Amino acid sequence: MTRDFLALFIPLLIIMDPVGNLPMFLALTGGLGRAAQLRVAAVACVTAAAILLLFGFTGDAILRFFGITLPAFQLAGGGIFFIYALQLLNLIPANIRSSAREEEESLHKDHVALVPLATPLLAGPGAITAVLIWQQGAARPLSPGLLTAVVMAACSAVFVAFALAPWIRRLLGLGGIGVVTRLTGLLLAVIAMQYVVDGLAALP
Repeated sequence: MTRDFLALFIPLLIIMDPVGNLPMFLALTGGLGRAAQLRVAAVACVTAAAILLLFGFTGDAILRFFGITLPAFQLAGGGIFFIYALQLLNLIPANIRSSAREEEESLHKDHVALVPLATPLLAGPGAITAVLIWQQGAARPLSPGLLTAVVMAACSAVFVAFALAPWIRRLLGLGGIGVVTRLTGLLLAVIAMQYVVDGLAALP
């Protein structure tokens, strides 16, 4: 059980990239007091968890409705993860999850906890794809309890990172955050390739 949990929790946390998203969180909440900053972090993480659980519990029906096979979804998911990995490695512009214009506009809005923090930064295409692939690719259907535990644990870890954002930034600095982000990008690239390999192997 612990192994199954970690096998899902670690990739999801890498995809959500709490450390890499710290600069954006601080930029969006820099003018807020400490209590308001924590409230934004909580709303963003709860909303992200709700989005991921919604897709986790309804993903089978969505894929069946559109007639999407598991290999096709694994290959598409691997491609999405690899693009994210290239973004984290700073090899391509990081403007796919949210455009520069959207990020600029979000600085002047009150609902930054929902957009862009909850989605698309946390519960974006990568995280949603991961949840759907788990449901489709598991040898047996994931139990609702395990799926809920993984999503809640990942979102809780993101909340802790956001809550400690000022201290993490002082401890690591922008250079340290960049190093951590690139390491997670490397891990995500490996995960992406594994999804592609699994998808190719499952082709008829």
